[in-house]
Amino acid sequence: MNIYYDRGIYVEGRKSRFVVDPTGPVRGRVDFVLVTHGHSDHVSRYVYRHLVVATRETFAAMSVRFGGLPPRRVVTAPGAVLELGNVQIAVLEAGHILGSVMYMAEVDGLQILITGDFNTSGSIITDGAEPFEKLDVLVMEATYGDPAYVFPNRAEVYNELMDVVERLVGEGGVAISAYPLGKAQEVAALFGRRAGAHSSVARYNKALGIPTGSVTDVLIVPNLRMAPPGYFKVEVSGWYVDEATRKNAEAAGVHGIPLSDHSDFPSLVEFATEASPRLVYTVYGFSERLAGRLRKLGLRAYTIPTSAGLSKYL
Repeated sequence: MNIYYDRGIYVEGRKSRFVVDPTGPVRGRVDFVLVTHGHSDHVSRYVYRHLVVATRETFAAMSVRFGGLPPRRVVTAPGAVLELGNVQIAVLEAGHILGSVMYMAEVDGLQILITGDFNTSGSIITDGAEPFEKLDVLVMEATYGDPAYVFPNRAEVYNELMDVVERLVGEGGVAISAYPLGKAQEVAALFGRRAGAHSSVARYNKALGIPTGSVTDVLIVPNLRMAPPGYFKVEVSGWYVDEATRKNAEAAGVHGIPLSDHSDFPSLVEFATEASPRLVYTVYGFSERLAGRLRKLGLRAYTIPTSAGLSKYL
């Protein structure tokens, strides 16, 4: 059994080979491609040459981004169990963005959970991810895998965002910067018809069934550069939980709100310890710091190997 990272997470069994979230050309023959969600750092046009497994929402996002759907595809959803060749796959809620999922694959008798990006707290538009017990291998993200990143309660963050917008909108227009796929839909659902959206956000909203308001005094934009002249600027990002980052933004006239669609450090640790796998591979972000903490807690945890440093699990 080989599991490694090469611009995608490859899983190689005795009679099967597949890749999860490839962002570059797929290396060699694969039986299928699993896509956890539609963000550009987890999917690319290269997957269109292969059999692709994803949720309805992820395919909708891919259609917006790439202008069409993969010709060979399997539409799935949380709770589904798939049989693809010699591999059985359970599809689980990831809680990251609309349509995001985790995949638990049984390969050569081993249970392997690949999380993609996930959020255990969920949001107003997604349920939270839950750990899967009795795993052999857990391949988990580590975007916020540093002890410095501890997020406030989500309801408190929602209240802070709404309070800031309410205060500023009385003095002029407010532009809320949110990634066009993901947090933009969460913000749109939070404000409802009270918020309009830049066209790049509105396209995703329409594809994903999230209503977009027609007002212009509160506008959801894909980045701060797209804020109309004279509008107050608000940005939502988990990185604003760092006080220095938030103060630097304030100095530049930006109100930073620590809203994230990822799990924070304590939630990542809790997820791994509750799953209690025989082996943990961390990937993305602060992968070595998270692996180091998990090793101190008694887990066999390492940064995922690359194809150059390929190591066998069994």
